[in-house]
Amino acid sequence: MRNWIVAVGLLTAGISACNTQNAITENQQVTQQPVLTMADVVPVKKPKTPTQKANQQKFLKDNTKRFKSKKMAGKYYVLQAQRNFNEQKLDSATYLFGRAWLMDSTNNDILWGYGKVYGEQKEHDKALYTLYRALERDKNNPQLLTDVATSHLNRFYTTSNPEDLLQSRKLLQEAVKLNPKQAGAYYKLAINSYYLKEYEQAWSYLHKSLGGKKKEADKNFVAALLDKQKDPKGVYTRAMVH
Repeated sequence: MRNWIVAVGLLTAGISACNTQNAITENQQVTQQPVLTMADVVPVKKPKTPTQKANQQKFLKDNTKRFKSKKMAGKYYVLQAQRNFNEQKLDSATYLFGRAWLMDSTNNDILWGYGKVYGEQKEHDKALYTLYRALERDKNNPQLLTDVATSHLNRFYTTSNPEDLLQSRKLLQEAVKLNPKQAGAYYKLAINSYYLKEYEQAWSYLHKSLGGKKKEADKNFVAALLDKQKDPKGVYTRAMVH
């Protein structure tokens, strides 16, 4: 799962030089989070008819024989699901994660994968529920922590609930402690700090995320940050983003 392509477009979707920070100060919505279960997020239905049961048993038997074990079969289907996810074939990825679940429901990459699919589909509550189930099994995984934090940020853009913002910061800080070289986590911390009006900290995280590669910075985010505070290091100026 560590090799998945990480889409950061969602993170900057709510940021522009003209319309920023309404998320905390205006239109704040108080939302009741739905009560979810594993059955709500893992769309693998138990077979009901004799034919369905026979087909599932054949699938399990054939794949166990083909891959020598259920765990190896599960890994194969996870890899295929990840490939489809990276190609933005979300329906196929969901189906293949379901195949993997049937073979080996203990494979944590399946829950992680479902969480990322729900995130891409903007079903943030389901994404968070599933990703937290994965995190329970792998508490010190910096990339998984970052993905959970990303889902909180994305839900924040929708609900404007500051609790999501604060939780995402907490998780991202844990992630960079575990892996100080994780550029994506620093970038998201920069966005997080911006919304918390901690502009100097936002600049610091932004510079850490880029490692001197200023061409990789998102111009919309830099412009929004420049509207609030000059770059303390003088690397970015308004002339660069207009």
